[in-house]
Amino acid sequence: MTISLALRALCAAALIASFPSLARAATATPSPTPTPLHTVEHVVTADRTNETLRNVIRTTFVVTHAQIVRNGWRTVGDALADVPGVQISQYGAIGAGSDFGLRGSSSAQTLVLIDGLPAPGAFSGSVALSALTTQNVDHIEIVEGGGSTLYGTGAIGGIINVITRTGHYAPSASLEFGSFADTTTRLAIDGFSFERITAANAFSLPANTSGLTAQPNADYRETTLQYGSKTRLRGLDATWHVQLENDDLGVPGPIGSTSLTSREEDRNATASLSLTRTAGAASTTLALGGSRQTIGYGCSASDPNCYQKTQSINIDSRLSLGLRHSLDLASQHLIYGIDLARGVARTDSGGATPLSVVSNPFAQTAAYIQDRLLPNKRLQLSFGLRGERDAQFGGEFSPSIGLLARLTNDLSIKGNYASAFRAPNASELYFPGYGNSALKAERARVADLSLVNDAILGGATITWFSNTTRNLIVPVLVDPVNFIYQAKNFDLATIRGVTLSVRTRPAHGFSSNLEVTDLYTATDITSGMRLSNDPVFNVGVGLQYRADKRGIFSDAGIHVQSIGPRGTVDPTQPLFDQPAAYSQTNAYARFRLGERAMLALRVTNLGNERYAQIGGFPMPGRAFSLELSTR
Repeated sequence: MTISLALRALCAAALIASFPSLARAATATPSPTPTPLHTVEHVVTADRTNETLRNVIRTTFVVTHAQIVRNGWRTVGDALADVPGVQISQYGAIGAGSDFGLRGSSSAQTLVLIDGLPAPGAFSGSVALSALTTQNVDHIEIVEGGGSTLYGTGAIGGIINVITRTGHYAPSASLEFGSFADTTTRLAIDGFSFERITAANAFSLPANTSGLTAQPNADYRETTLQYGSKTRLRGLDATWHVQLENDDLGVPGPIGSTSLTSREEDRNATASLSLTRTAGAASTTLALGGSRQTIGYGCSASDPNCYQKTQSINIDSRLSLGLRHSLDLASQHLIYGIDLARGVARTDSGGATPLSVVSNPFAQTAAYIQDRLLPNKRLQLSFGLRGERDAQFGGEFSPSIGLLARLTNDLSIKGNYASAFRAPNASELYFPGYGNSALKAERARVADLSLVNDAILGGATITWFSNTTRNLIVPVLVDPVNFIYQAKNFDLATIRGVTLSVRTRPAHGFSSNLEVTDLYTATDITSGMRLSNDPVFNVGVGLQYRADKRGIFSDAGIHVQSIGPRGTVDPTQPLFDQPAAYSQTNAYARFRLGERAMLALRVTNLGNERYAQIGGFPMPGRAFSLELSTR
């Protein structure tokens, strides 16, 4: 850690620790539980069991259904962009793919779950976070830091758990129109939901070397159907959820080599069933699930910028079974269980020979245990261990320890240290021209230390984190003439950083928040280069206002996010050829049109900054939308 960074962290820690009396003097009411991006009081992801957010040892953030509705976030990627420690890098407007991660980790190192089970594409490393809908989402839990003890492979950076709505709730409908021929229709009633999104995405481009004035072949069409329910069956709490999604989109590629004919069609399907029996302090849960992802790609053979001249199709199928038992006593919380998964990843690159079709089975078998001890009201200790076998990669043990100590009624310290791992996915192993069957599993050591103060404003948290990964899997250019990459292991990579989250309590309807991520180290030790798509410094500032319930005006908010450059920026390179630093300002205002109707006005990229989150893939300029909905 550099001296300047150490001073910053020390000052922030001193701020959190020093002013509880000042914050208490500002209000006569007890301070609320600090829940960043909150109102959900209980979470289920951090410990794979129901626990209050205040008592979880691992850093956990929550994005609620109310926040999603107010801000108009249509995808999970949109909803996570403001969470400290989260990085989202998108290849264009809505529908385009994205890279994502937690605390500097890659997409492959971040485990995405839907209702506690892996999302479609988990075996192939092709989870589409930027297309995963927020329709019918109750809330999203983000657990940062290594999670392999409870969740196994792929959780080096942490876990994103999308928890859907179940049971009976009031019917709702919305219709939204936006810039670039963007429309969204949504309907939800008694567990069933429907969503349809269409967008031309033909946004204008500033002067660039390609000569294009508008983004071509970037249109997007999406349809999603879901059903979820919760009931009581012969002493069991039963919850099930089914989701079907179909996406059709253009794939123009980077500016300068734009393809006018490349198309992609994605189909994602998930189904899950959870049965829980509770008897006193003990509960047993059986979780069954299945997912299937199909990605089809094709373009015209006469297209000079066609990435692949023949039709290809990738299929990822998975069946999962989990059985866990938890014991929740006054002085001990014990959980143990088994996880089983079987599946097939199939790639057909469209060639004329049988070698173009690759079909490989995958399997995961694991057992885990975690014991959380509460010797007194001010101390918690956590110990966990997982043993997992992933197909041909042999066995892996993943231990973890954690600590939560309440220094005062308002001030707490949390610490975690764990071993985490990731087996190579199907794309890295077998995808024609890119896969490398000789890859080794990634192994990481992750740690974090947090200082939490409930009494500063509405709650403040500062966290230092570290991740050291061996056998890091990265794409390496092996043929510079034909631009052919291959997945290879690097010896060692190191990531270190600090996050700061501060929120205010509502005062006269106003509240605000500050989220900072300083990823001061993200280096591949083997090459000495900074890891891609990891900006050094991110700052987000938000201001929200909620009016009383009597007038026409309901609420409004504005959020400014400043993203630092992703590595060294060359000022001689053309616009969009590299991801330089940028700021984005989003705002909304909502109005009551009646007892059951709401009108929302939203603007994205208010400052009309022209930038690329990934080099060569421009993002849209300023965009407006108008939404009419029930409430």
